[in-house]
Order: sequence, then structure tokens, then C-alpha cells
Amino acid sequence: MNATQATWLTTQMCIEAMNRFAREQVEARATARGVALSLPLMYPDGLQVQVHLEPVSATCAVVSDRGQTLARLHESGLNLDAKEAAAILEDRKKMFELEQHGFELRKQVRLPLDGLDVQIFGESLVSIAHLIYKFEPATREEGPAERQLRKIFQDRNLSPTWKTTIDGQVEKQIRVDALFNGVRPLACKVVKRRGPMLEYMEQWGWRWLDVKEENPLVLRTMVYDPDRQEWDNTTKGIANRVCDFFCPYFETQTINAAIDRALAAGN
Repeated sequence: MNATQATWLTTQMCIEAMNRFAREQVEARATARGVALSLPLMYPDGLQVQVHLEPVSATCAVVSDRGQTLARLHESGLNLDAKEAAAILEDRKKMFELEQHGFELRKQVRLPLDGLDVQIFGESLVSIAHLIYKFEPATREEGPAERQLRKIFQDRNLSPTWKTTIDGQVEKQIRVDALFNGVRPLACKVVKRRGPMLEYMEQWGWRWLDVKEENPLVLRTMVYDPDRQEWDNTTKGIANRVCDFFCPYFETQTINAAIDRALAAGN
């Protein structure tokens, strides 16, 4: 850099920017048993990581996620007892020296408190969430929506690739439940998360738009189970905007229409 450019970006500016970011993102509030801290970290679904600190002596405290990390994954439909998911979880617990009590993940830290201990604990939670999301297809029990999708392809003597990935322009290896390579590729995602869908659809809204940027020919299809999920006008609106086909699993005519379009020339 020349002398003028050197004044645009200095090491001190970078340090001040990061310190300001940390001050703005870290929040602390007193609780009945200690302190709750919001950290400058996010789970895969976009939620900020929050941890709870409880002193047990003058020299020791326990930092905990109060069960939020594993409970959210369980509520989304993940089978945490499945062999692969359990192995990943055990590996992360050993690496970060975590204890598990039910859904709760916790660790003892020394007092006076070292901020690095808290940050590493928060990063361990994000690590667990990301790894289990990565192996999501292999750790789920097949539900009625997945069984219906398989049946439709089987009845038509078609063989899509199951449990595979597609690339977006920015995000690579986006996991889908089925990819059928017809005249146009058909990517199918079965919604398996339980409960409210807003956060999930905001995430998948971005992914489907990213897929379209990478390959406009991909037919983006989502199949859901209204008995397992809570869909309001906003979440359905997002889905209808970013998907070429979006329907409950029992609307087989819509799923067949998606396959027809993938097979048809000149569409």
C-alpha cells in the first residue's frame, strides 16, 4: 500500500472495529442463579448463542446451554440416538470436554472468569449443531412425506439420487432428499422440522434462490407434512415464492406435475 492507502485501513482500526463488534453483540443479564450471556456466535438456523454461568465456589463456575442446542435439534426431528449422530456428538463432547445431562451441555470453568473459556464453549455448541445438520439425512427416521415421495418415483419406474447435494452459487453441497436428472433437474426437499417454520423457510428461501442463481433450470420442490409443522401465510408465502412446486405430501398430483415438467422437453 502507498502512504495514502495506508491511512484507509490500519491495524488499530481493525482492532477497534472488532472490539466494537464484541461490545455490541455480547449482552449479559443477571439470573436467579448467575449470569446469562449472549455471544457473538450464531447457530445454523441464525439464532444467537446464549449460555448461562452459575458459580459453584469462589474458584469455579459451570457454563451451560440449558439444553437449547440438542433440544432444538431434537424438536426439528433429528434422531440423536442414531448411530452416526451419536458418534458425532460423542466426538464433539470429548474434543471440547463437555458433560451432557439430558439435553443440557455444560462445562466447568475457572474463576475469575476467562472470556476465552466462554467463547470456546459457545463455539463447541455451534460445532455440534453444524455437524449434526451436515449429517441430517443419515440421522432421521423416514416419515410419511419421504415414504410418499419414494412411492411416487417407484410407481413411475424412475430412479432419482436419494440423500444427495446440489450447489448454489454461494453455498455448496446443499442437502436435498432427491435429485432427479430429467430434461431439467428436479431437486426435492422434504421438510422434516417440527413446529414453527419461519426460521427454517428464511434459511431455505436463501438456499433455493442461491440454487437458481447457480442453475436456473433446476426445478425446486418442497414437500411438507402439515401434521408436523406450523405453516402460516408468511412461511407459505416464502415457500411459494422460492419454489417451483410446494405442497403437502398427500397432494400427489403436484408432485407428479413436478416430475412431468422435469421430463418434458422444451419447458
